Amino acid sequence: MKLTAFSDCALRILIYLAVDDGGLSSAREIATRYQISVHHSAKAAKWLVRQGYVTATRGKGGGLKLAKAPPDIKIGEVVRSAEGITSSDMVECMRKRGKYCAIEGSCGLPAILNEARNAFYDTLECYSLADATSQRNAIASMLSLGDV
Repeated sequence: MKLTAFSDCALRILIYLAVDDGGLSSAREIATRYQISVHHSAKAAKWLVRQGYVTATRGKGGGLKLAKAPPDIKIGEVVRSAEGITSSDMVECMRKRGKYCAIEGSCGLPAILNEARNAFYDTLECYSLADATSQRNAIASMLSLGDV
């Protein structure tokens, strides 16, 4: 499976904020540190605020910070929500967008792929943001945040 760029960006923001340890950071600052699009970073940050993972303070001296402790943010929950997984849609015949497959209804592939996808997300549910940031000092150094 491959995550969307949106999910990747959302996870990077969460990791950054967890390592920054309560400091306020802008989406622009985070994008600059990761060398990713400011537009994508801002979009993902806005989504994280709406989902309740991050709080935002406006104005001078404002920025983003985690709304929950890292152990309380499950990677699987974030990814599942960011990916918008609501139905089986891994292959064209599962998307039901007017495409027809000659063996639809008899093929076992959709059930197999569903099982695999569910196992993937179930595994991610076992991990929190704290697990992803267990090497805080190394991450902070790589992002030029200094020791935390």
